[in-house]
Amino acid sequence: MGTTLRSAKFDAIVIGSGIGGLTVAALLAKLHHKRVLVLEQHFTVGGFTHGFSRKGKFHWDVGLHYVGDMGSGSTGRAVFDFLTDGQLAWQAMPNPFEKFVYPDFTFEVSTNPQHYQADLIQQFPQEARAIRRYFRDVEQGAFWFGAHTMMDLLPDWFASIARLGVRYLGAIARQTTQQYLDRHFRDPRLKALLASQWSDYGLPPSQSCFGVHSLIVTHYLRGGWYPVGGGPAIAAAIAPVIERAGGKIILQQRVTEILLESGTAVGVRVENAAHPEQESEIYRAPLIISDAGSVNTYLKLIPASYPLPVRQQIQNFPKGSSALTVYLGLKDSPQILGFQGENHWIYATYDHDRVAQGMPFPLTSNVPWPEFVYLSFPSLKDSLAQGHTAEIIALVGYEPFTRWRQQAWRHRDQDYQQLKAHITQALIDFVEAHYPGFATLIEYAELSTPLTVEHFDASDRGSIYGIPCIPARLDQSWVSAKTPIKNLYLTGSDAFSLGIMGAMMGGVKTAGLVMGPLGFFKTMAAIMKEAKPVAHRSIQTVAQQSQGAGDYYSP
Repeated sequence: MGTTLRSAKFDAIVIGSGIGGLTVAALLAKLHHKRVLVLEQHFTVGGFTHGFSRKGKFHWDVGLHYVGDMGSGSTGRAVFDFLTDGQLAWQAMPNPFEKFVYPDFTFEVSTNPQHYQADLIQQFPQEARAIRRYFRDVEQGAFWFGAHTMMDLLPDWFASIARLGVRYLGAIARQTTQQYLDRHFRDPRLKALLASQWSDYGLPPSQSCFGVHSLIVTHYLRGGWYPVGGGPAIAAAIAPVIERAGGKIILQQRVTEILLESGTAVGVRVENAAHPEQESEIYRAPLIISDAGSVNTYLKLIPASYPLPVRQQIQNFPKGSSALTVYLGLKDSPQILGFQGENHWIYATYDHDRVAQGMPFPLTSNVPWPEFVYLSFPSLKDSLAQGHTAEIIALVGYEPFTRWRQQAWRHRDQDYQQLKAHITQALIDFVEAHYPGFATLIEYAELSTPLTVEHFDASDRGSIYGIPCIPARLDQSWVSAKTPIKNLYLTGSDAFSLGIMGAMMGGVKTAGLVMGPLGFFKTMAAIMKEAKPVAHRSIQTVAQQSQGAGDYYSP
């Protein structure tokens, strides 16, 4: 296979099969008939949209928990339908779709933004005026954050002028979320409540820019959706679009170097991830697109001999957060405890900064941890689920796990295993304290740590959101789809924004950018032109295509 691939002619090479990589590959294939080679270092396709199974009945997604903006007629739905030829079905979450649980009250989030606003005003009537303003301001913040991310679509001579205008007019997006909340609200409980979704972007309000907070809030104003068949159904539906144009998606191919000739990207050097002792191979194409993130691309894949002034800036930039996830297989439906498929954000404190400090280390019984978890029920969101499942997630830093970084996956020592067992029990106990009877439902439990994420995703320090969305991110030239190297581009979350939708739109932006002036707008016009009611595939077809999508992932 290697010899055949080496001799094959590809129009582009995409490094990584996350949603950003798959999106740009599918758009180049569908709109421009490009033959694209997608190289994935994992043994399954999809990046954070892939999933895994245990005991033949429990299935979980590792990164996709819900997606907003998927209602009929929405831009997000139009893009997904275009990428998949309408062969991906979506299931709406219940109403309410979120519950924010605090020490002395629980707030349910409606899928209707007017109802959401009214419910806030009913609970905090003294802040009614500020609440109404907040709903207007998050629309503005999201707009200006989006406008900033589009600056690299402009010609260089005009982009610098446009950035000054966006910086001035979009100042609301550049302040921290906490600065905004402190300026407009008095009640500390309301401030905490409005920031409840901060782990959707990985930063507490004191660190995040209000623009990314606004982007997430507006993204979910009309509820959440889940792909029928789970995350793997996304890659299963996009892959045929790439392959019909003569493209290939090859697994367990780890790119170790982007090849440059006279300052131009011309190919990649690849090692077999399953057998790294084998001789590396070289694949060439006139276009190289990296879905490996800014850190990996600039610090690891571009040869160190190539002069890049931004390297030091990237090394010094704050690091992203990672996560702990307990994957739970349940004996019975969680509906017997009253759960309907909504997300639960459970806080033991109103102090989000304290929560963001993460897991204390060493973890001892006399230290209060955890103080927050996100509780999700994949099986209640997917009509094809065969077994009942839940996930408990807590954000965490990388540092407590560095001791085991050099130990091989599945071969880490007893101390690591004991720490995992301790963490697993602590997270389960935290949920049990809020929902008695939850622990008795558990049949199977398995924990992933930042080392798991780092191993399978190859992300920097197990970061799950790419470059952190602090205000300073908006001033970094290297957070862009463009690179200073000819014929080399970035895609995914570092090219646009975080999350499944942000990374996907990063792929749309990159696909448009490589096609020349106005390429993005032409791409979006083609997508929206095709946006119409389509005959989505049946549930049975979803099941058939999702099976065997490659998903035995193990922490």
